[in-house]
Amino acid sequence: MSTPGGFDGLGQPEGRSVSVSKGRLRVLVATDRIGALDSLAAGTALARGFADHATVAVVPLAAGGPDLAAAVAALTGAEAEVDRDRWCVRTSTLALFGQRDTDPDSAGFGRWVAAGVGDAHRVVLDLTGLGAADGGAGLLEEARDALAGRDVIGIVDAEDLDLPATGINSGHAKRAYAAGADIADVLAADARLRAWAESLGEGLATRAGGGAAGGVALAVLGLNGRIVTGQHYCHELASLGQTMAASDLVVTGTTSIGALERGGPVVAQVAAWAGEALRPCLAFTTGDALSRRELRTFGIEAAYSLDPDPSSEQLTALAARVASGWAGGAAADA
Repeated sequence: MSTPGGFDGLGQPEGRSVSVSKGRLRVLVATDRIGALDSLAAGTALARGFADHATVAVVPLAAGGPDLAAAVAALTGAEAEVDRDRWCVRTSTLALFGQRDTDPDSAGFGRWVAAGVGDAHRVVLDLTGLGAADGGAGLLEEARDALAGRDVIGIVDAEDLDLPATGINSGHAKRAYAAGADIADVLAADARLRAWAESLGEGLATRAGGGAAGGVALAVLGLNGRIVTGQHYCHELASLGQTMAASDLVVTGTTSIGALERGGPVVAQVAAWAGEALRPCLAFTTGDALSRRELRTFGIEAAYSLDPDPSSEQLTALAARVASGWAGGAAADA
């Protein structure tokens, strides 16, 4: 099986193909982690099940953490380096850094980034594991010079993407009020954060995304960078829009799908993309799936249940059964 990307030249990262079979039906597999299998492993297993009936493209996706490093590594042909609570990916042009850290000061993360950035033109900072609450001041103190003039991208959780750094609806205010903080203390802290944000750039105090990751996203905006989710960054790397448009069927998956979380950020986003492209979307998940009527409220045509903690062989076997039905339907429509 070849490197993840698109169908025979469509949407390939750096010119590499992902085609795993030749067939009339075109299936895009873009899944989250399923049990112990990360996105690429789960996607590859599902692709093998469809391979006898279709041309299959596998695009690994992840919202953040070591799984995002693995997905980016697969999409760029690099190796993910994971060491305890840190993860990174390095190529000649790109460097991704992520860290799981509860320290309220982002300086430690900044020192690591500054030491490892090398000659990379694009620097991707996975902020999803940080517990900092310093508005990115520590990160900038340690890494501002190292990051100056580079294409800086901050990865944040989907629910933080629109959060401003200051104001009543800011990330800081929501966290403070949830912790039972005194309103006077919240307002004073908000004023300090507003002054800091405006020192970084006009309008940054209320810019969407600035409040993400404890306000560390402000540092990215202050470097003229941009804020995206992990799944959107993978979409960009893989030119997923082209592959989606060329597909007949979209397949995704996750460990569990519930009515509230809708399978998590990756599945919810894949279903939304499939809906925009007017493509049917199937999901594979462990445990009991929701009813079809519930699934269709967030863009999933049908979900197929796996045993808890399924093996890659079990994913392939179930996908093969599903594929035969879809391929038969496609043949009947031809």
